[in-house]
Amino acid sequence: MGRLGDFFPEREKQTYIARQLEPGQVLYLFCRFTNPQKEKYLVLACPGTRPLLLVVNSAIHPFIAGQPDLLRCQVKLSAADYAFLEHDSYVNCGEVIDCLDESEIESQVLTDVGRIKGELTTVSRRAIVQAVQSARTVSTRHKRLIADSLK
Repeated sequence: MGRLGDFFPEREKQTYIARQLEPGQVLYLFCRFTNPQKEKYLVLACPGTRPLLLVVNSAIHPFIAGQPDLLRCQVKLSAADYAFLEHDSYVNCGEVIDCLDESEIESQVLTDVGRIKGELTTVSRRAIVQAVQSARTVSTRHKRLIADSLK
């Protein structure tokens, strides 16, 4: 059974998608950059031709948990705050993904508008900006772009 949005005319879906692909939107996309390739929740941290994305994980990797400077870059998303999450999850703010282009994201969402999951709360946005700013693994340029987008 398809979602209601999937039955709208293409032009209306494109307009809807363009309005939704804003900073702070959580998307569920197929990711070729993971090993193995799979569908993941991603935070759209900065839109554009080469959007900046942050991966949402269901748990914190043990290596990251053992490194205080990496652990502070993990932002908890509580399932109580986000209806699309089945359990608490964590945004990895220590790694910015910029290998998906805008057209690929739009194509996946156009095929299934249900891939647009919802917006971050103001509290989560602030926590993500703070975590990105503290990340030694994120470039100064990306820090600035994400802070400007999620403010």
